Amino acid sequence: MQLNDGPASRRRISVDEAIRALLAQFDPVSDHERITVLDALGRTLVEDIPARADVPPFDYATLDGYAVRASDTVGAAPDRPVPFEVIGVLAAGAVTSRPLGKGEAYRILTGAPLPPGADAVVPFEGTDGKGFGGWEGADAVSLGLAEERVAVRVQVRSGDDVRPRAEDQRSGEILLRSGTRVRPAEVAVLASAGIYSVWVHRRIRIGVLSTGDELVARDHDGPLGPGKIRDANGPAVLALAMRDGAETVDLGQALDQPNSVRGSLLKGVALGCDLLVTSGGVSMGDRDMVKHVIRDEGEVSIWSIDLRPGKPFTFGRFHGVPVMALPGNPVSAMVAYELLVNPVVRRLQGDRATVPVEMMAIADQEILNDSGRENFVRGVARIAGGACGSIEWHVCPTGPQGSGILTSMSRANCLIRLSPETRRVESGGRVRVRLMDAFPLW
Repeated sequence: MQLNDGPASRRRISVDEAIRALLAQFDPVSDHERITVLDALGRTLVEDIPARADVPPFDYATLDGYAVRASDTVGAAPDRPVPFEVIGVLAAGAVTSRPLGKGEAYRILTGAPLPPGADAVVPFEGTDGKGFGGWEGADAVSLGLAEERVAVRVQVRSGDDVRPRAEDQRSGEILLRSGTRVRPAEVAVLASAGIYSVWVHRRIRIGVLSTGDELVARDHDGPLGPGKIRDANGPAVLALAMRDGAETVDLGQALDQPNSVRGSLLKGVALGCDLLVTSGGVSMGDRDMVKHVIRDEGEVSIWSIDLRPGKPFTFGRFHGVPVMALPGNPVSAMVAYELLVNPVVRRLQGDRATVPVEMMAIADQEILNDSGRENFVRGVARIAGGACGSIEWHVCPTGPQGSGILTSMSRANCLIRLSPETRRVESGGRVRVRLMDAFPLW
């Protein structure tokens, strides 16, 4: 990455260029730990996970009915029923070694293994069988009992209403790849394969620091003094890092003084942070100290991004620890985190997917971009019916887009991405939308 160590060499780079440059600076943490599958939720797998056995381990019925040989039902119809002798009942968990002969059937319940010789299940509704489990009053057959004969009124084919062995997982095949973030679906897959614990990347530790003389203490609940504001950035960035699965270290607030900023960053280094994320102090003001402290005791690599909101941004290293310094405006800080910090956090924790899903959507109202920069507008994406019954994504801004309007973030589920060349999108026009918290699997 090009070193930009002062205003004379400062240049504004695109968002995509910044993401590529940042990701090139990081490798996943090398520390791994073995934890239970439930504890692995939100963590990233270190190794490929193969199936230990076939799942399901046997052919089984997918509904209540009668296990038969499909060839015995040829010609069956409502007006030409085919009689079968019922030789037993099979419920889930029950097995039999008695194979079916010609014209024989087992009464079978959902989930029960298919008996030897059977290759199909006739649904209960396709027979004159009695109700299952008392569904049809006094005439119903109790569980565990079976009629002696049943008339089959439908013809079935081999495999009908049967879930075959190894349909889901085949022994030895790779179920989950290294670099997969564990979601509830992966928990279920691992549990179904009989896997109790897995190796994952450890959680990274992120130190979060707010800067500014104007900030009051977080626990201040009285009236604000002249020129003072509350610190939204610190809690917001801490919450974002926690959402991303990181262990957080709250470094509190620093004054716009070199020693105050330096002391807070040194605390993060001493506490073993893998990444330091600050907000404020990276613009061109006389008291924007963060970038100067990083430069004086480390290196600075990025000064500003061609981005709205969030142009002031600094990446560097302080005493060897990476620092990502976000703008001071609260929306700018959150958007810059979503676009630039989140991919780095995912990379550090071993996730193979680092950039969220983007798609095209129809703008429900006019959207303007007078910034001359790539503009990420907070928006609400929704699905709506289109022409001829089609389903399309629609999007609209959340309202005023000022970089201090935090409520615009709380109302948003996406960012509408407008290129620097896009000055105006008419209502009905198509725009790129980046869904927040939606990532591809690979």
